[in-house]
Amino acid sequence: MKFRYMLSMALLSILLGGCSLASDITPPPNYVSPTPLPTLGALYPASAPNIQNGAALFAQNCAPCHGDSGLGNGPQSQQLPVTVPALGLSDIARSASPAQWFTTVSQGNLDRFMPPFSGTLSDQDRWDVISYVLTLHTKPDQIAQGKTLFDANCPNCASEFTDLKTMAALSEDDIIGIIQKGQGDIPAFGAHFSPDQALDVAMYIRSLTFAATPSTPAMTASTLATTAPAGTGTAAAAPSASTPEATSGAAATTAPASPNAAGTGTVSGTVQFNGGPLPAGLTVTLHGYDHPQDQNSTATPAEVVTLTSPAAPDGSFRFPDVPMPVNRLFTAEVDYQDVQYESDPAAVTAGMTSLVLSPVKLYDTTPDFSTLTFNQIHLYFDFATQGQAQVYEIYAFTNATDKTVIISTDGATVPFIKIPDGAQNVNYQADQNSSTFVGAGTNGVAAPPNSKAYAIIATFNMPYDNKQLEIRQPIAVDSPSMVLLLPDGMKASGGQLTDNGLQTVQNNSFETYSESDLSAGDVLDFTITGTPKNTTAPSGNSPALLFIGAGALGLMLIGAGVWFFLRDQKSTAEEEEEQDEFDSADEVMDAILALDDLHRAGQIKDDAYQKRRAELKEILKEMA
Repeated sequence: MKFRYMLSMALLSILLGGCSLASDITPPPNYVSPTPLPTLGALYPASAPNIQNGAALFAQNCAPCHGDSGLGNGPQSQQLPVTVPALGLSDIARSASPAQWFTTVSQGNLDRFMPPFSGTLSDQDRWDVISYVLTLHTKPDQIAQGKTLFDANCPNCASEFTDLKTMAALSEDDIIGIIQKGQGDIPAFGAHFSPDQALDVAMYIRSLTFAATPSTPAMTASTLATTAPAGTGTAAAAPSASTPEATSGAAATTAPASPNAAGTGTVSGTVQFNGGPLPAGLTVTLHGYDHPQDQNSTATPAEVVTLTSPAAPDGSFRFPDVPMPVNRLFTAEVDYQDVQYESDPAAVTAGMTSLVLSPVKLYDTTPDFSTLTFNQIHLYFDFATQGQAQVYEIYAFTNATDKTVIISTDGATVPFIKIPDGAQNVNYQADQNSSTFVGAGTNGVAAPPNSKAYAIIATFNMPYDNKQLEIRQPIAVDSPSMVLLLPDGMKASGGQLTDNGLQTVQNNSFETYSESDLSAGDVLDFTITGTPKNTTAPSGNSPALLFIGAGALGLMLIGAGVWFFLRDQKSTAEEEEEQDEFDSADEVMDAILALDDLHRAGQIKDDAYQKRRAELKEILKEMA
């Protein structure tokens, strides 16, 4: 799936290297979840596994994490806090039985962030997948050598190794043991084989249970995904770049207006320019997303349509003959002055043959961030980790101008956020409730005019000797006020700080301070002393987490507008009732991932991390 610039709150994380800052808070609400630990059927396939179909399914469902060759190096593996198993290595594959892997694929492995696939793949599809995976460590010459040795030493043994139930329970190591020691009617015909010869024979014996021969190195999961025969399992041939279903990155120009073919429709809309007449030469890109409707699905919305067309002089655009299945989401995007602007997402409903998108609104750009209106600066200090303070700085602002403000960045700084000297492990991220930032090419990110506030969070560590902490905080923008929160037991003094006393926020107590009328160029000098009364991270939602959201985790995968559309389309009735901490196993998995991010970045104390992770795992067990 294509990772596009418009990643909303996750966009700053990607550009600036920040990690997810959510601690033990609930991930995005209403996220589609898997059914944990489904009941398994027979632990052997009903018919001989189809390797070609397995390769296609592997490319679609497994290769993003496990890699095309099963070496654990897929593009999404870098986003996980755990190592993805290299299933394509002989040492791993030869010790696993098909039944063991079928169980893992069916039930998933939540501790390793692997979802269950029982709700998205049929039993036979799962057998096809794992059978293909069992060929990733094999080579054609090994299979050929194994066949030669097998035929020469036990020519009448083939029927002993074709029972699907028996073979599903045997690993290659088990098969090697049988041919070396014998079993039942099978003589020890491989007693004199070298280890390599025994392995070659075991690989060949495994192939006797397949409906198709193992793929050659040239026929990897990627290539087989486009050549799977029609009607095998649920896999379909990957769409060609020249078809309307072209996947992301394979843009196609729309054809002249014509009557819509069956199952297709017209997607249209307009481009508007805030500065007056529409600029010439604008290109509109149509993006189509499919979101799984199966409640057991673990997949995220996938971009399945990418079409381009020039905008007419009046700003209108039209895409005819676009496949329009029910619930497909469409957005239109225009790149203007290196900023990517999008329409709101719109969904296809039953019987629809024409879909009109909301206008794509364009603006001139400016790099002058002084035109932004900064509403307030929040500072929060956490002393849960011995010898250091974890600092959160939240900058909230609006863009009430008629231009998009470019927030330039070199990947390590934000121009209007100044970090105190001595800060370590600096990260930036957009707040969950921030208005949507958009991509600005290589220039950074952009904030179009919007009445809703934007917010960026900076986090960093400061050394703390458990006695006092001197802070010299530069201010780069005009702001009417600053709010400082400290754990109960800590005190701040200096500057013009106003002590607002101890306040309770969501069952946690904090010392609160404020300062008003800040100007660009000011420096806040204050000293923090004392000892927190609670030496562990606050339970529930700490004040920092009032501003820091977990939504970025899900947004890293899809366009922000589409994600919000999906979220907002869910029923809001449940919001009126008292909710448990988590509504699904998938939410708990996301929370574990966010927690691991924090721990890996040194932003949460180890004992607090271990305690919370254990709690989350218990929640998973209860949901099973």
